[in-house]
Amino acid sequence: MNTRRLSSFVGLSLSFLMGLTVFLVSAASAAGESAAAQPRPKRPAAGPEVTAVEVRPVKTRVNEPCPAKLSFLGEISTNGATKVEYTWESSDGRSWPVQTLKFASATVQSVTTTWQVGAPGKTVNAWILLKILSPNAKSSSKSLLDFKCAK
Repeated sequence: MNTRRLSSFVGLSLSFLMGLTVFLVSAASAAGESAAAQPRPKRPAAGPEVTAVEVRPVKTRVNEPCPAKLSFLGEISTNGATKVEYTWESSDGRSWPVQTLKFASATVQSVTTTWQVGAPGKTVNAWILLKILSPNAKSSSKSLLDFKCAK
């Protein structure tokens, strides 16, 4: 190949590559400017919420005739002052009426409910849980019941 042709080819290649580089840098700068020029949507300020929900039976042994009237204790924790709406749900498809509890600050408050369950001579295999509806959705673990009713 002729030195003159090679020099001409190298010059064209460098011109092309430099032009491409300039174009890429310009395109990236323009994209960066348009992205920076657009305001980012603001996230709503996170308000107080329920941070923990627990439930447990008040008695762990059933020694009464069935149907047994069982009591359950729930604990609701929040990270600030808020109003909490909650309900209880059980394995038989029952939902208790919605209740409201006011929290003046970040704290733990207790709630209770009773549930009549079982039949004479039958085995009870059921659960109950405490379900938070607002300010955020959250549920306790299921409190499991497993016992045999006397005849």
